Amino acid sequence: MNRTPGPEPEPVLDRGLQAERTRLAWSRTALSLAVIGALMLHPFGRHLSLHQIIPGWVMLIFAGGTWWYGGHRYRMVVGRVRAGRSIASNRHVQAFAWLCLVPAVIGVWAILT
Repeated sequence: MNRTPGPEPEPVLDRGLQAERTRLAWSRTALSLAVIGALMLHPFGRHLSLHQIIPGWVMLIFAGGTWWYGGHRYRMVVGRVRAGRSIASNRHVQAFAWLCLVPAVIGVWAILT
């Protein structure tokens, strides 16, 4: 049996597939934020006022942003690894650290109001 060789598979950039695992973690985080936002919007048999609806919508928007940023960061990391550059970015880490406080503040606000 003669097999014609196909195209060579793309070489693995990262033996441990850390970038792929990190992308999946971003997706799971976005999914959990979306579920929390949807639960905040569910009326549970009562009418929700505007100040009760806003946190749920903000969480859903934040979930979409988290999902988008995870994909963006994955493409950025893969591009930098292929180019042989460093993937560290102090500015992105600081910005994301501050953004992580948004869901916590929204959750506390939703509980206390």
